[in-house]
Amino acid sequence: MALYQRGDLEAARELGEKLLGSRSDSPALLHLVGVLCCQTDRLDRGILLLERSLRQAPNDMTARLNLVRALVDAGKPEQAEAICAGGDAEADPEWLRLHGDILKSLRRFDEAARAYEATVSRNAENFEAWNNLGNVRLETGDTGAAITAFERAKALKPEMVVIRINLAKALATAGRYPESIAELQKAVEIAPQDTNALLELGRLLNRAGQSDEALALLGSAARLDRKNPEVFVAIGLTFAQLGEIHRAEQAYRFAIEADPSFAQAYVNLGLLLEQSNRVDQLDQLIATAKVSRIARDELTYLQALSQFRKGQFREALEAVQSTDSESIDTLVREQLIGQLADRLGDADTAFAAFTSMNRAMARDPAALPFDGTEHTRFVESLTAVTTPEWYARWPQLSLESTPSTPVFLVGFPRSGTTLLDTVLMGHPDTHVLEEEPLLARVRDMLGGIERLHDVGVDEANALRSRYFEELDSISPAAPGKLVIDKLPLNILRTPLIHRLFPDAKFIFAARHPCDAVLSCFMQNFKINQAMATFLDIRNASLFYDRTLGYWDQCQRVFPLNVHIVRYESMVADMEVEVRALIDFLGLPWDDRVLDYQRTAADRGYIRTPSYAQVTERVYSRAKGRWERYRAHLQDVLPILSPWAEKLGYGPVLPVGGNEGAGI
Repeated sequence: MALYQRGDLEAARELGEKLLGSRSDSPALLHLVGVLCCQTDRLDRGILLLERSLRQAPNDMTARLNLVRALVDAGKPEQAEAICAGGDAEADPEWLRLHGDILKSLRRFDEAARAYEATVSRNAENFEAWNNLGNVRLETGDTGAAITAFERAKALKPEMVVIRINLAKALATAGRYPESIAELQKAVEIAPQDTNALLELGRLLNRAGQSDEALALLGSAARLDRKNPEVFVAIGLTFAQLGEIHRAEQAYRFAIEADPSFAQAYVNLGLLLEQSNRVDQLDQLIATAKVSRIARDELTYLQALSQFRKGQFREALEAVQSTDSESIDTLVREQLIGQLADRLGDADTAFAAFTSMNRAMARDPAALPFDGTEHTRFVESLTAVTTPEWYARWPQLSLESTPSTPVFLVGFPRSGTTLLDTVLMGHPDTHVLEEEPLLARVRDMLGGIERLHDVGVDEANALRSRYFEELDSISPAAPGKLVIDKLPLNILRTPLIHRLFPDAKFIFAARHPCDAVLSCFMQNFKINQAMATFLDIRNASLFYDRTLGYWDQCQRVFPLNVHIVRYESMVADMEVEVRALIDFLGLPWDDRVLDYQRTAADRGYIRTPSYAQVTERVYSRAKGRWERYRAHLQDVLPILSPWAEKLGYGPVLPVGGNEGAGI
């Protein structure tokens, strides 16, 4: 004992082993030597001696606790729990807490919660028990109880960063994101060198759309811990959010280099490669993942992605449906299930998967500020302003003629605009701008379209200049190139376009309204006020109705130069449709516009949801797809049917079916 107290554990153990030769039945000696063996990396011998000690003195709770701890250290939680269950659980709160820890490790969360509750009922100051009670309550979905437990733990240990991190996670689960961010900011303030605090705050800020701030924090975390793959994955996700795809890829590869078995890095890199149309590199990644023995579910998901792109839809669907891992985002998993089921003609499975995807997206921090109706109301407010009387008040302006006026490619989302912009990219005389918010920034400078009737020549020319300054900063066009500004919902900025570019040409992409709305519902868009509309099929249909109504009104109010390209006509005879478009644009014919698959492959990563389709031959499977989903669209067909008729697609309801549409 004296040697043990002096810290000479090895000498104490050797002397104890000698004494056991003559005193092998002494529970105190067996206990002491057992502990010494455990503390000198002889766990198996230590467990054996502690078990013998406990048999000699079954009521010795200290020996029992030490045996339990040794079994936990040895990776034998089931045996440790059996020892706990056989003891006097009423005796010691620490004993109860340890039992709870073991039950938690065995994922027996309800039993663990009862053990922690018993602990804090005997010792309300036990912050560890409160913290772990919060963890198990979170695991069982009782978020409110989890928050209460973490709050109690934080009150006892306000300086403990891990408690604040756990509380922040619970608050985020409850959708209380500002409070969650505040807790993590306080954690970083307490411990600015704590990698986990920086990581969690960076993750949450990125999800909340504050990616620049997130990147700074995650960079600090990476400098503190260059071997943490979670940090590099979070950096990759942040770069992806910022549109810096090459840097995102680099971050995912750094994560794999830091830990070759870290499955989440493979999943995110695999998704990026698939979205960049680099299926061969995806297959190489899968081969590396097999060698590195990453987790089964993640490997299976990557294989399903590859099978999807190779047309092996049945095998891919069975594979992705068999996966269940936190490393695979619910959004992307459900979207892939929906896409595969759709390809296989299973409308019920597909619609259920897309519904699940959208419900998960609705819980995302970026979506929480919106209920899906805000942008529809915004369009209604534009409609109220955009009248012939208002336009009659506009002064005649003599605007600058250089640089040359762009062409604006507009339409409702998912109406074939990505296919169209890819076709136009193939022409050597075009410069296609893909979904950059130039006009939004010009509108911000203006302060709102209701001011357009007050805009004079100097301000109009200044706004024009701002447009071209933004263009030059993002994607400068070579001299002589025709700029084509493709952003479907610029349709809602028609008055601004006409004020600044009265001679502008519009390309309007048309598609059957039922197919367009259904396709929007099926996409995992980056959420903003407009895209939140598509999380619900009725909201999406009402948005379509108001948007097409506004476009129709703009064409009556303003003298617009519009060429309509019908998606279904592109599918039926692309060359005829594209020749008419090229003539409208005043460009010479060039056969390269028809080689859109090569153009799509050359452009690499496509930021719109159509990245896969535009690398295939034009297909007709999406034409009339809505018919397979008629049962799921029954409630919104009265909203969309008038537009199907107006656009020349014919009725979608029986005679008299529009009654009560409430458009």
